[in-house]
Amino acid sequence: MNDAPICNKAVYLEFCGDVGPEDAAEVLGAFLEDTLSKMSGLASLADRSVLKREAHSIKSSSATFGFERLSGLARQLEFGADAMSPAEVENAIAAIKHAFEATAGYARKELLEANLLTL
Repeated sequence: MNDAPICNKAVYLEFCGDVGPEDAAEVLGAFLEDTLSKMSGLASLADRSVLKREAHSIKSSSATFGFERLSGLARQLEFGADAMSPAEVENAIAAIKHAFEATAGYARKELLEANLLTL
C-alpha cells in the first residue's frame, strides 16, 4: 500500500466542488489537526477494538479527501489488527504515521498553498 499515490486530486477537487473551496480548506485544516492528534495517541492504544476504531476513523476521513496511501494503510490496520502480532501492529502504526507526514506536507503545499481550492 506504500506504493499508492499520496493523493487522488480528482477526489479532492470533487470534494471542493461539493462543499465549496473555503469550506473545503476549513475541513481539510480540521482533518490535519484531528489526525495529528490521533497519530500521537495511536501507538499507546493497547485495546485492539479502540485501535481499530481509530484506524477506521483515519481511513474514512482521509478517503474523503482522496488521500489514498493513508486511507489504505489505515484500512489494513482496521481489518488486520486482530490477527497482527504486537510487532506487526507497531510496524503498521509506523507506516500510517509516515504516510500522514507525507500527506500533511502534500496537503499544505499542493492543495492549500497551490490555490487548488480556487479552481
